[in-house]
Amino acid sequence: MPWVALLALLVGCAEDRALLTIPVRVAPSSGEVQPADGVTATLSAASMTLSDLRLEAPAETARTWRIPALVSTAVAHPGHDFSGDVAGELVGTWTLDLLGAPTELGSASCYEGSYETGRVRVAPSPAVLLEGSATTDAGAVAFRFTVEPDQEITGIPFEVALDADTPPSGITLGVDLAYALSSVDWTTPDGDGDGVLTEADGALANTVTFGVVATPTFTLTLEN
Repeated sequence: MPWVALLALLVGCAEDRALLTIPVRVAPSSGEVQPADGVTATLSAASMTLSDLRLEAPAETARTWRIPALVSTAVAHPGHDFSGDVAGELVGTWTLDLLGAPTELGSASCYEGSYETGRVRVAPSPAVLLEGSATTDAGAVAFRFTVEPDQEITGIPFEVALDADTPPSGITLGVDLAYALSSVDWTTPDGDGDGVLTEADGALANTVTFGVVATPTFTLTLEN
């Protein structure tokens, strides 16, 4: 049983808060981005596997609601106060073509009220793929990065209020490919001389992964 449904049984009459069903989609990312000053990257392929979107109330709201911590306990996120309990979720796994059309993920179950943050997991398989070419002051360089993080991205800003009387039309999850590539050192030598920068060159496996799993790479937007 999804935890939100179980939560409804446990909360019972303690709080009379409506449960909303809200469509969630992933917006297409731009294929041409500027990950750093003087660098333009044109992506020919970008894919990523995500799972289990969860939305969290502010910590003080969670205490007021007396929501049982069935899934999430309060943890610290860089740049944010302690998050509250999970008050909305969409469980599943989705392999996304980030340059394609908008992708409908399904419908999240969310309690009405205030929210502050969200979280989503980047799954390791299939691997994250970022492929294309970058133009720098030193010239053009081809790249093909495949990395396999297995990490929950926490603290994604989602400072909204859900009202059952005026329900939103949806929630949009965005992936900022410019930020995902923002830690890449484009002057890294091509170690095997094949003309393509990959995660095997220099420290790129670490820096590409760092950008992919950085909180600012992800956005959550409420669509009214």
